[in-house]
Amino acid sequence: MRPQSASLIGSILRTLEEAGFVASEITSRDYCIQIVAKKGTTKLLIKSSENVDSERRESAEDLKSLAVAFDASPFIIGVRMQKGVLEEDTLYERFGVNVIHPKTFREAALRKRLPSVYSKRGGLYFKIDGRTLKACREKKGLSLGQLANLIGVSRKAIYEYERDQMGATVQTVERLERFLGRNVVAGIDIFDWHLEGEAPDKNPTGAVARQLHSKLKRIGCRALGFSHAPIDIHAKNVGVSFLTFEERMAEERLENKIENAIEVGRVLGTSPILVTEEKAPHNSDILVIKIDEIKKVEHIRELARLLGVDIADQDN
Repeated sequence: MRPQSASLIGSILRTLEEAGFVASEITSRDYCIQIVAKKGTTKLLIKSSENVDSERRESAEDLKSLAVAFDASPFIIGVRMQKGVLEEDTLYERFGVNVIHPKTFREAALRKRLPSVYSKRGGLYFKIDGRTLKACREKKGLSLGQLANLIGVSRKAIYEYERDQMGATVQTVERLERFLGRNVVAGIDIFDWHLEGEAPDKNPTGAVARQLHSKLKRIGCRALGFSHAPIDIHAKNVGVSFLTFEERMAEERLENKIENAIEVGRVLGTSPILVTEEKAPHNSDILVIKIDEIKKVEHIRELARLLGVDIADQDN
């Protein structure tokens, strides 16, 4: 790991510690996450990068799917992109993942100073506090159209601002605040992330992982597969993460994979399970089950009994 990268990860870990998060570093450069953290119900999955544009789509897709699997918020934290430095107090995006400067993250985590500006194609936009805007407009006795004419935007734009569905340019914000005499800008809650659309239906890498993924889906598991993560599959409605062992996999690589999967589980409150072919590697810290045992399962509740988990409160 390059010194700059190690320094960036170290600063993020210090911020998390100061903010009261339980956090752990993931020790493989091959994964889509480098830090997993939790505080109360807030869960964070973080990848750091000096140049955020170097993050690949496949890795970002896995990061998003992991966030869906664990009800977490994903971040790429870095200091620059191809076009220059990342501005502080500004939220960027790469392949649907929030991207911020480490100082922006620190301000949000420690002081609850959320960014109010976000970057998207076309420029920088401010998030509008729709409730405040509507209250100010109604207090002045103005219709949507009247305020729109005074500010120089469309009626639909005012309507969308009030519904928190659209951002405004700096010029529009200045006109609104000058006319209304009130701050109408809101902070963006970067710790409350929701995926737009469905998580990618992706097959994991490896023969055992693919067999397991296919079987889980056939018996009704909401199984998400990964190629660049410490786990290979997460069965969301069972609450279990799986990693798999292929016969050709080096023991050292497997040990690292198990250690990282256990750390993710420790922080996020899950116990990963290792699924193997015939050969069962020795590791006392993780439950090992052979793929042939899972292949015999015909119902999700049979799987739960085999894994020793309780799904009494689940839909299935």
